[in-house]
Amino acid sequence: MSDTVEASTIALIAKAGEAEPGKISRETELSELEIDSLVLTEIVMEIEDEHDIEIDLNTAEAWETLKTVGDLIDTVKKIIAAQH
Repeated sequence: MSDTVEASTIALIAKAGEAEPGKISRETELSELEIDSLVLTEIVMEIEDEHDIEIDLNTAEAWETLKTVGDLIDTVKKIIAAQH
């Protein structure tokens, strides 16, 4: 499950950031991919739909806690684990 979450999250981020998934790692900073708050919100909504979860973050909190791709993946994994 966790590899699927990681792969799908990276794929969504790559699509939104117009980058190649192979060039994105957990350490990649969202700001490097030119992902602004609007794009981050769209990514979060797509992740919610794909995994049938709800990520309760407002944009200000998201930018405080989600700096890297890994931060976003870890948040998704925690929410999924808490729901099962």
